[in-house]
Amino acid sequence: VKLECHTVDDCSHINLTEDLTWDENTSYLVKRAYARMQILHKLSEYSIPIGDMVTIYVLYIRSICEQSSTVWHSSLTQENIEDLERVQKVASKIILKDQYESYDSALKKLGLEKLSDRRQYLSLNFARKCTKHEIAQKMFPKKDQAAFYSTRTRDTYEVSSWNTDRLKRSAILYMQDLLNKYA
Repeated sequence: VKLECHTVDDCSHINLTEDLTWDENTSYLVKRAYARMQILHKLSEYSIPIGDMVTIYVLYIRSICEQSSTVWHSSLTQENIEDLERVQKVASKIILKDQYESYDSALKKLGLEKLSDRRQYLSLNFARKCTKHEIAQKMFPKKDQAAFYSTRTRDTYEVSSWNTDRLKRSAILYMQDLLNKYA
């Protein structure tokens, strides 16, 4: 199943397999990101400042790894997460060269955060914007104030019920939960 999304970058495809996993989509994004990694390889041959290399990475490579991530982030397998994170790890090795010690120290040196943390932030930011949009806020209904005071939980937003793990990992339910967690 291919869902077409028209973006500023190009006409991209979100690849959702028939078993509703994001493996093909992740593979496609990782392949595109590695193809663009050649930019960093070429620039690393010159004395380009690290800050400029990071900017190029963020604009041309990380943006691919985060493309439409609010849709698929919550449904990724551990293998998908590791594949995406490996892209940033390779980029940090190229940028830092001999200064690379470990992935965590590289992230600190480069002023970056893990891609999984970025995707969570992007999902939360998207959900917060939706709560302010007239039509989209229907996906994130607020709890009734009477119910809010009669329970121990202080969740502001309704979280839809779910019967399966697949539904629990869906984007909307994930973002409803994020809104309550960080509201």
